[in-house]
Amino acid sequence: MSIKFFDRIATRLIINVLLIATLIASMSSYLLFDRTYEAELERTNTSLQQLVQAVSHTAAIATYLEDMVLGEEVIEGIAKNNLVKAVELRSQYKMIANSGDMSQAKDKDLIRFSLKSPFIETENVGQLIVNVNYELIDAYAQKTALEHVVLISIHSLILILVIMCLLKYQLVDVIKNIASKLHDITPGSGQTIACPSEHISDEIGLLTRDINRLLESSEKTLNRERSLRFEVEEFERRFRGIFEQTSRGMALIDNDGYLKMHNPSFEKILGTSRMSRLSNVQKESLFSVMGTEALSLQKAVNQALSGTEPISIDLKISDNDDIRWLHCIVAKMIDDAHDIPMLEIIIQDVSERRNREHTFKIQAELDPLTGLYNRRAGKEKMQNQLDAAEHSDTQYALLMIDLNNFKPINDQHGHKAGDLVLTTLADRFNKHVRADDIVIRWGGDEILMFIKQKNHGLDVLNITQKLVAIIQEPIILEGGQAIMVGASIGHAIFPLNGFDLDLLIQRADEVMYQVKSQIKSDNQNSTASKELEA
Repeated sequence: MSIKFFDRIATRLIINVLLIATLIASMSSYLLFDRTYEAELERTNTSLQQLVQAVSHTAAIATYLEDMVLGEEVIEGIAKNNLVKAVELRSQYKMIANSGDMSQAKDKDLIRFSLKSPFIETENVGQLIVNVNYELIDAYAQKTALEHVVLISIHSLILILVIMCLLKYQLVDVIKNIASKLHDITPGSGQTIACPSEHISDEIGLLTRDINRLLESSEKTLNRERSLRFEVEEFERRFRGIFEQTSRGMALIDNDGYLKMHNPSFEKILGTSRMSRLSNVQKESLFSVMGTEALSLQKAVNQALSGTEPISIDLKISDNDDIRWLHCIVAKMIDDAHDIPMLEIIIQDVSERRNREHTFKIQAELDPLTGLYNRRAGKEKMQNQLDAAEHSDTQYALLMIDLNNFKPINDQHGHKAGDLVLTTLADRFNKHVRADDIVIRWGGDEILMFIKQKNHGLDVLNITQKLVAIIQEPIILEGGQAIMVGASIGHAIFPLNGFDLDLLIQRADEVMYQVKSQIKSDNQNSTASKELEA
């Protein structure tokens, strides 16, 4: 608090006290004047009454005896009083004595006193008429009242001055001195105000102690605020560092997807082209720059706005021929200043991870030697196609292929030659089947094919003949030697031979063994015929 400000307060206090005291003194003076005036009038009337009463007995005797000399003495005694203008003494029949002029007297100015007989109290013998000088009485009463008012005013003025001096020296100056010391204290310095020794036990001492407690409390508050401010600044610095240096892209958007703020990683991950569309004069929303993934991102945003948990989603974006995957986390935030929901977007480029997962998935699904589907993955894909075809007229042919003469090749030329046979046949199959056909290494030298019907129908016999022809083409070993293998092929048709995949596999396996037995029987018959011919 400044000293000038306190001076203004003190001056205003003194002026207010002076005005209030003056107002009270004025009201008191008015009341005192009126009261003194009335009392003086009453006192004068009473004195006049007493004067008349004092001579009334003598006046009654003079009236009763009609003694004019005595009457004159009574009248002269009354007339000497300057409050009396005129006086008359009358009997029942005539004027006994008079003094002054009664002709101009008004009835309201006359005081009439009845005179009783000195011998018979009930008998009136006359009256004493007094014309009172009320103008003089009024002037005298006013003078007396005014003198009293002046005395009281002087007394009040002296009292006010004394009170103001005491107020100034015992209160205002002391408080002003305390305010001056308080003004010189630097907040947080630990300084306090020394209480004047003569005011230790009074209200000034209590005020000083309260101010010191307030200073101590303020110092503690300032120290706590400094500590909190330092912590906040440290948190802000760390957050700014994390926000700006994190490898993850972070941004805030509104409900419509318009960008409010972002970190450098967000721009780097999203790309310069998309960022320019988000931040140019004609701003676009984040949804519009996501291309085919706009609906997916919009759905995630709506879920985040309607719930309390963050929403995670993978977005596939393309930059020309470059396909990238972004893992996106969407969370709702509330703007405390405006109570408007905002959305926090965190993105991370997970293309490498997705590619690696895709590679692992492929590796888990494919046979490591031939590159064909392994038994588990192939069976899963066949079941998916059967589930999709359950309510349609689509037919599928399931072909079980078992290679003939494969074991002798392994025995004569080694497992490396056997592996070459399998990989060569796998390449041939992949070249001749369609993209939606499934080729599986079922186990050992068994191959399973799952073929969808074409527009003109499903000709299993024609497919089988083509496969036999492909398989029987010579295979050249590393040494240049050509070898040939055959195949026994069994088949089952969905849905003619059943709807269950395991049942179809079992049916195809049974037919394959029938074919294999037939081939073996034919080979034996052919060998016997050649021996007979020999």
